[in-house]
Amino acid sequence: MSRRTPQRSTLFNEADSLERHLDEDGHRTWGFVIYRCTYGRDDEWTQFMDRLRLEIRQRLESSNGLDMMDRLQLTVVEDRSTWDGASTALVREHFKQWAATAPQQEQGTGPGLSQRYRYCVQMDAVALASILDDYDDKYEHYDDEADPATTNDGWVNLIWKDWDPLPPDPRQTVEEPIEGCTLDDVGWMRVAYQDVMVGMYGYLRDYNDWYREYRRPPEVARA
Repeated sequence: MSRRTPQRSTLFNEADSLERHLDEDGHRTWGFVIYRCTYGRDDEWTQFMDRLRLEIRQRLESSNGLDMMDRLQLTVVEDRSTWDGASTALVREHFKQWAATAPQQEQGTGPGLSQRYRYCVQMDAVALASILDDYDDKYEHYDDEADPATTNDGWVNLIWKDWDPLPPDPRQTVEEPIEGCTLDDVGWMRVAYQDVMVGMYGYLRDYNDWYREYRRPPEVARA
């Protein structure tokens, strides 16, 4: 049973799972790296980050796991000249280079199965607008009492570092191109921002989990 929620199994407590995975990898911190690829207004970016932290906090609180906030590392990669309007391919290539050395620098050991070093979040203008539009006007000045049930369709772009496009297969349906790719799996997906940093983070623990959770844009994956 869970020490955080004794009434149910530790396998169904998301905070327990995060802690267990950190212990398995010998890591101290968790959380997806975020690439800022839109630079319209700094106050809107601040709103997004505040709302993301709020959603993470509320999700962990439901598992009596607020202690895991202390181990959350929200790393933001930002530079207007480099990342404004950057494609998922450009983000992926940079993330590959970063992830090659970051585990040793951050954790003092290898990457293990950590999702932090296999996936990253890209925030472009469309994704940011989807989140800002997702809160009703009455939550414009939200606080810790904001109801997560009022949020529905905002998303972030989640990029799989190790995606490699397969050769065209004439038996497969040719999809509408996304960044020039007509495959079903384009190597990234939209994930509801309420779910990305706890629910989906846990769902993508094993290497093959991507194939189960993947949804082709514009569909938004939930967790």
